[in-house]
Amino acid sequence: MFGFKKKKPKNIDVLSQMDGRELKYVTRRVRDEQGNVEELILGKAGRILAKNGEIRVMCGVTDVFRCMEKDAEYYLLMSGNGVTVSGVDTISGEQMDITAYYSYYRK
Repeated sequence: MFGFKKKKPKNIDVLSQMDGRELKYVTRRVRDEQGNVEELILGKAGRILAKNGEIRVMCGVTDVFRCMEKDAEYYLLMSGNGVTVSGVDTISGEQMDITAYYSYYRK
């Protein structure tokens, strides 16, 4: 009775969970010269795709972030309503940390 815990899956495949998910909005964390962090909204109403060794984040018809899967670090938010991806953006060529928040649909 006591002391028994549910076993959690040891290896959650984050890529398969985030592939094809609709997004509410995408933000980017930017640090200024004083060390203050602010979040910039990159886009709204998009989709995240993880195919062919590449992670793409699209808002509307434009790509706001694109990086290679092998060079990226990604993890789910603790709330489960989004994902954070860190990697070198192949569009701009700079290191970016983005957070993509999933759209919520009641079933």
